Amino acid sequence: MPTWPSYSPRDFLMFGPEVYWRLFELQNRALWPLPVLAGGAGVACLLLVISGRGPALRGAVVLMAVACLGAAYFLAARYAPINWPAGHAASGLAAQAGLLALVAVAGRPELAGSGRRFASLPGWGLLALATVLYPALGLAAGRPLAQAEIFGLAPDPTAIACLGLASLVAARRHAIALAVIPALWCGASAATLLTLGEAQGWVPLAALALWGSGVAAALLQRR
Repeated sequence: MPTWPSYSPRDFLMFGPEVYWRLFELQNRALWPLPVLAGGAGVACLLLVISGRGPALRGAVVLMAVACLGAAYFLAARYAPINWPAGHAASGLAAQAGLLALVAVAGRPELAGSGRRFASLPGWGLLALATVLYPALGLAAGRPLAQAEIFGLAPDPTAIACLGLASLVAARRHAIALAVIPALWCGASAATLLTLGEAQGWVPLAALALWGSGVAAALLQRR
């Protein structure tokens, strides 16, 4: 009989990497052509933020709220059956969607005062990574395009996009509040992927570090 010291963290996951990546393929095929529309929505979100105008920024926040609901659906319908904590994460992303909707309706989204300075570069990088580049990560790792993680349908790029948006658009009093849930998810996802032996786990971890560097730079610029 194995003893506790003989267990590794991977022994507590009831699935392997093949099963995990297959979840995205199943969802992409089941929802086709929604993955194409979601990818377009990600690009649109980035362009709306680039415009820097109030109504456009409000539209970007609304798109991000809808994206969080889509990622929450994946967690509840696809991931939770093989990893029960994902059900709680789905509730968290649904709450994130509510927070974003509240900012869009009752707040005044605007590009942060440092939005065009050095401190904003991490935010722009995170948003571009999540909305444009993320589907290519699977191809680089040798996985088929059918298993691509797409903004608005997969939790990792959606959470990373939330971190970027919080850095660039949210008012100062909202920025940290809007980043808590996606930051927690990035940490949990990184731990899961690295436990599975997947190098892509370093991506959400790097996103967390990049977001933290942006927060630190913004705080230094205020002094």
